[in-house]
Amino acid sequence: MAKGLDCGTSYYIAATDKSIKKQRNVFLTVDGDANQVKRMLKRQNIPFVEKSGKVHIVGQHAFNYAQIFSTTELRRPMASGLLNPQERAALPVLNAIVGELLGKGRKKKGKDEVCVYCIPAKPIDQTREVSYHEDVLKQIIEGYGYKVKVLEESIALAYEGLVDNDLTGIAISMGAGMCNICVMYQGMSSLSFSVARGGDWIDQNVANDCGCPVAKVTSVKENSSQLDLTKSAINDIYQEGSEEYNIINAIRSYYGALVNYLLTNLTHQFNNAESVPNFPEAIPVVFGGGTALVKGFMEVVGEQFNQEEFPIQVKEFTLVEDAHTAVARGCLSEAQLIEEEENENNEESS
Repeated sequence: MAKGLDCGTSYYIAATDKSIKKQRNVFLTVDGDANQVKRMLKRQNIPFVEKSGKVHIVGQHAFNYAQIFSTTELRRPMASGLLNPQERAALPVLNAIVGELLGKGRKKKGKDEVCVYCIPAKPIDQTREVSYHEDVLKQIIEGYGYKVKVLEESIALAYEGLVDNDLTGIAISMGAGMCNICVMYQGMSSLSFSVARGGDWIDQNVANDCGCPVAKVTSVKENSSQLDLTKSAINDIYQEGSEEYNIINAIRSYYGALVNYLLTNLTHQFNNAESVPNFPEAIPVVFGGGTALVKGFMEVVGEQFNQEEFPIQVKEFTLVEDAHTAVARGCLSEAQLIEEEENENNEESS
């Protein structure tokens, strides 16, 4: 059974033809006697890893703890779309998350199960390279017994979101650590890049401005029924000046700044690229990723796009169905094609 894995800064998402599984890509360290802490976590079936005598809670449970205990630091194995160089526990945490989502690969007729995972395109606004990040993830997934192939994140989104348009258009994956963009014509990627801003950039700036934990901002962004990017004022259910009110207003402000930054860089890359095709007609732009799920996001994109002098015609902006899992599903479709090709080759050689 082929599998696709979206290796995001905020979430890891695994897709098969039967199910979708998610896990938050976070952890926190629990102080105290390590053996006692491990026994406590085992009683509650809470996933954890141990590194250098420290016990780290992994995934959604870590996020929940961070909201309850505001003095607890929530940590990330990845930052800005790549492995976090400041976190020594990053690799065992990622190994635990991948193992939980994928499980052991199964052999079929002597062939390893195929897993396609995603990496970001080279960022245009930071100096870090992607190659080490790519190699580490490959080694982790191979360690669970898979034949591993890699795909750029925005290309995976295009495979899922541009199917009804002959794989022609622009795909933009709005992640936590990065936004990934590709321009595609009939299945061929002619331009791809990433920018090192995303949902985390919004959350961190809002937390700094409002003086609250990042986990609190993330929770409001993901769960508040009052958050709507198109509203100029917030429903009076929240008193003006309250923490919730301030957080929502700040989120709206930074979403506008992120969309502006994204569209400005997209226009710049188009104007300076050498290999962008001359599209014979207007093309669609599809969005995916968790950062695009906030109510009113697509309206903000359309409003700001109308202010840009974009070099090609765009016929529509759409949010792909189940946007949060679209990249994982695009990776899955590629893995399925690889397995089909292997089966066909086996039949021809037998």
